[in-house]
Amino acid sequence: VGRVAGSNERDQLEQAREAVRRSLEEVRGIARGLRPEALDDLGLRSALAALTNDVGRRTGVRIERRLDAGVPALTPEEELVVYRVAQEGLTNAVRHGGARQAWISLEIRNDQPELTVRDDGRGFDPASTADGAGLRGMRERAVLIGAQLDLAAEPSNGTTVRLRLAPRGSTAEAGA
Repeated sequence: VGRVAGSNERDQLEQAREAVRRSLEEVRGIARGLRPEALDDLGLRSALAALTNDVGRRTGVRIERRLDAGVPALTPEEELVVYRVAQEGLTNAVRHGGARQAWISLEIRNDQPELTVRDDGRGFDPASTADGAGLRGMRERAVLIGAQLDLAAEPSNGTTVRLRLAPRGSTAEAGA
């Protein structure tokens, strides 16, 4: 009987270890989801390129990108918002818009870093559609960094998501 109890205790200990290991993996996954490693490892431009490559490969959607090397350094919070808005814009284009092609750009316009995600999907009527969790999330993220999020969509004419960050002034000033 003592051996059976010992074996049972070992089994319980092993089950507990496995549960802890799974929990740690889950926490690591959540942490990676909050700030993708690619942002820290590769930088924003390369992370966006990797994102578009991944989405295109997984979905078959053709994605053209223009990522201007002249965009000044952004804060880690701004980088994360730009990345997440791009990610959500592409996800919506594929999942809800049925897009075959999408375009993404990150550039300076009127001294403001600007992200644009555009697609050739179904589009929708923004006036008759309540914001889903994705659109709400993009809007909330934009507010957190003082950016402006604009959404243009028409049925059958695709969707454009535009995120304008605060003006930078000179590039040297923004990098300091």
